Amino acid sequence: MFGKEICFLLLLLLSLLAVSTAEDRIYDGKAVPPNDLPYVVKLWIYNRDYAKNGMCTGTIISKHHVLTAAHCWPKGSYAVKINTRDNNQPVLNDGHWTIHPGYPGKYFDHDIAIITVVEPLTIPPALLGANYTHKKDDWLRVAGYGNTKYEFVDGELKQSEVSRTLMETYVQGVALTDPEMVGTELRAFYPNVNGILLHHKTGVLQGDNGGPVFAQGKDGKWYQVGVSSHGGPTKDNDIIAFATDVSYYCPWIEETTGGEVKCQTFEPAKIVPPF
Repeated sequence: MFGKEICFLLLLLLSLLAVSTAEDRIYDGKAVPPNDLPYVVKLWIYNRDYAKNGMCTGTIISKHHVLTAAHCWPKGSYAVKINTRDNNQPVLNDGHWTIHPGYPGKYFDHDIAIITVVEPLTIPPALLGANYTHKKDDWLRVAGYGNTKYEFVDGELKQSEVSRTLMETYVQGVALTDPEMVGTELRAFYPNVNGILLHHKTGVLQGDNGGPVFAQGKDGKWYQVGVSSHGGPTKDNDIIAFATDVSYYCPWIEETTGGEVKCQTFEPAKIVPPF
């Protein structure tokens, strides 16, 4: 459930974006085919008593590293279990989390983190885009294991039905640095944020945070260009979300992984959503 501060931010985003949304209403997306996006994983966060402290989505980016959001490691967290689509990985202690040093502990600034695993992951990693610049109204692909339903009860947002399978959908995005699409008030409100605003009648909900946002290359491959950060539905049935810009943080990712992860340049193709 989103707090009052997050709801306020969502309303602020909606009021300051001068963009239109499509008319289809797919709140919970569609299931990803079994052999597609195998590197997208579910993260269960535990406290010291091994009670669940939260759930997020992440992406395998090397045989030793998983990319996710910094806020997925809240205060009191102690361990994480990585669930791949076909098996479970060991529970890891908190020493294996590297949170971006600029993350203030709330909201959107530098909301990115890397989990380092001891035993190698056998699933081929996702590709990270090194040179992505989001263009006006382009579509992006998002995936996650989060909630699939929501409703407003007495003005309060309620989310439910955590997905047991990986879900996906397509959203439009607006670069925060685009002066034609994002007002000066919003850019001034987030001076240290590097990312993409995602908007559509469908999109990410609680639990999808930390998951990937993809652009497609002309080579047909999917490149991760964002990490889902915060967002959710408004009373107008729009879903507004923010994703951390992967390309901007490529130097930090490469340094943190000791050069094991290398972002790649690619030529983006225009995505036509299949549903």
